Amino acid sequence: FYTRIALLLILLIVSRVALATSPLDVALSNFQNGQYDAALEDFRVLHSKSPEDPELTFYLARSLYRKLELKTAQTLLTKSLKAYPDHVESHYLLGSVQLSLVPEVNIFRKAGLAKKSVNSWEQAVELDPSHAEALYGVASFYSSAPAIVGGDKNLGEEKIMDLQKLSAPWADLTRASIAAREEQFEESEELFKKAISGIPQRAFPTLMLANLYLQQENYEAALQTLEQYQKRDKTWNDPGEEQTALVAGKIYRGLKRTEEAIQSFERVKRGVSTRGMKTQAEEALDALNAR
Repeated sequence: FYTRIALLLILLIVSRVALATSPLDVALSNFQNGQYDAALEDFRVLHSKSPEDPELTFYLARSLYRKLELKTAQTLLTKSLKAYPDHVESHYLLGSVQLSLVPEVNIFRKAGLAKKSVNSWEQAVELDPSHAEALYGVASFYSSAPAIVGGDKNLGEEKIMDLQKLSAPWADLTRASIAAREEQFEESEELFKKAISGIPQRAFPTLMLANLYLQQENYEAALQTLEQYQKRDKTWNDPGEEQTALVAGKIYRGLKRTEEAIQSFERVKRGVSTRGMKTQAEEALDALNAR
């Protein structure tokens, strides 16, 4: 009798362990821990078995986005949203994917793709009015985009006010970028710092502050802030190593630390980078090597 009870307990424990380490759990754990290559392969396998599952499609597209396989991610999400139009995070992700594609397409497609991005974020906000990041994307677009592609400063200010009511730090981040474009550097710095403090779960505002210092040619402050960014925990949609390396290369170039600048730009060339990033790195390397 006691032997049977013991065996049943062992089977129960084993089954629970198996459930806790299901293929989906493993894939999500890999992604969460920054093992993006492993996660991508995991999600490819899972999605191939259930290609109509909107959650698996989102997870796969998110992994593809992280690896800059943008067109494939766009195709998957567009198809999935036709069948499941209420999937909020897929709308949000599709907006991010489309925005990332803008620099990669010809000039005749840029405006249309940018408008699609904001439309996707607007759809996410309509479905979930508490989605601060999607509303941040909407507010940033209307505030900063040229009128020819749909920018509207008045509408942008309305969206910032909506964002202020929902999440003041995200509104601060939007205003910080506006102040930076207008070269109101002190105001921008203060707003970035408020946003960094108010959005502790996201690292990218710290990188934006580093770029602000870089814009002012305050290279020491830019480097210190970049190092702070590198030490922070990051989410899947915080800039990755290659984007960080591009910023680092520009900072090192400004500091006359040529070898470190070259190493950083070479990393951008070798890594998972967009065509625009690679072009910037190649042009920087040509200039440095010509000295």
